Amino acid sequence: MIKKISLFNWRNFNGLSLDVSSPLVIFLGDNAVGKTSILEAIYYISTTKSHRTSNVYNTIKNDKENASILIETDKYKYSANLNKMSKNYFINGIKTKPIDFATKLKTVIFSPEDLNLIKGSREDKRKFLDLNISLIDNNYLRYLVLFRKVLKERNELLKLNKIDYKYLKIINEKYLEVISFINKTRFNFINKINDYLAEICQDLGIIKISLTNDIEINNLANLLEKNLNRDIYYKTSSLGPHRDGFNVLMADKDTKIYASQGQIRLCVIAIKLALYNILKETSNPILLLDDVFAELDDKKQISLISYLNNQQTFITTTSLKDIPNNLLQKALVIKLERK
Repeated sequence: MIKKISLFNWRNFNGLSLDVSSPLVIFLGDNAVGKTSILEAIYYISTTKSHRTSNVYNTIKNDKENASILIETDKYKYSANLNKMSKNYFINGIKTKPIDFATKLKTVIFSPEDLNLIKGSREDKRKFLDLNISLIDNNYLRYLVLFRKVLKERNELLKLNKIDYKYLKIINEKYLEVISFINKTRFNFINKINDYLAEICQDLGIIKISLTNDIEINNLANLLEKNLNRDIYYKTSSLGPHRDGFNVLMADKDTKIYASQGQIRLCVIAIKLALYNILKETSNPILLLDDVFAELDDKKQISLISYLNNQQTFITTTSLKDIPNNLLQKALVIKLERK
């Protein structure tokens, strides 16, 4: 459980220190007072990524040179220090590599940006897969780093006018090993998401994820060989995890095409709850809900509330009227005001 959050020059906060020692914390306030920025800080400590910007230096307060986040839990103190030149991470005061830091504090966030799970590009969807699988499997993150390195080497080789085929064979063997691991891990993750969606969707509707890459995992070697002439002609790798994506289906129809805005929102919530259940198998994930109750009817609120009983949850809202009474009765409400 998170006990304390301290921010320095993060977004619009010069300095902020909050005691959040409660299973349920509600940040109340008008728009633009910093509610979402607090969730973003928690999420950043969990992933070393912002869910709102691809350039994390945008989180540093205007006209300031650096920013820091400190989050204290029952056992650990996590801190991140950012400036225009570097990012440094510490656990209990000991400097830690980003690859080791990013998977320690587990979180699942729902925010308006998550609608890109349905409406976004293949790149948006790959980021969702890579980020969340990495929270579960440290090996996956290491293989991703290795994949990018091997992909770069292979593409550089393909761009040469005269290709060294002996070296290409060596690169292909390593490339095949790496993409086989990543593809298999993604496939297993999607299957597990769908298993939980089958349970969750008893209340929310029939939803499942379908990978757009229907490559047979056991046939990758043959496909890599089959695509070789094409890769040489186009001077790039046509087969690999960098081409993957997925579709979200509701009643077997592509939600990107057929779903309403409300249905898209429900699909994303269901997927995030499935992810939450996966993380619960091995850890105590923290739920971050950014203004999620405002657009849910009573039935959907009840379904969501059933998942908030055991793990720490942070909720943002502009009005307590949007929060069910049975949650309010046990919540720590922190009101934020514009300065």
